[in-house]
Amino acid sequence: MALITHIQRSAKKIRVLKKTTMEVSWDERLFSIRTKAAGAETGLSDLPADIQLDREQAAVLHAMLGDFLGNGSGT
Repeated sequence: MALITHIQRSAKKIRVLKKTTMEVSWDERLFSIRTKAAGAETGLSDLPADIQLDREQAAVLHAMLGDFLGNGSGT
């Protein structure tokens, strides 16, 4: 599990190749995101893209998600 210490915006083109499942959990200190292998909606296998956010980085992600949800354009 990787603790995220910095989040930055990228202008890379987004492509969807497969669909998968994301599992979240949190406690008083960290917010954890685990992704499952494509097609593993039953949650049987994790991918190495598991991350944890402290409250500071969770606030950064929250603001970015607010921008995404607010304007819908992604720009």
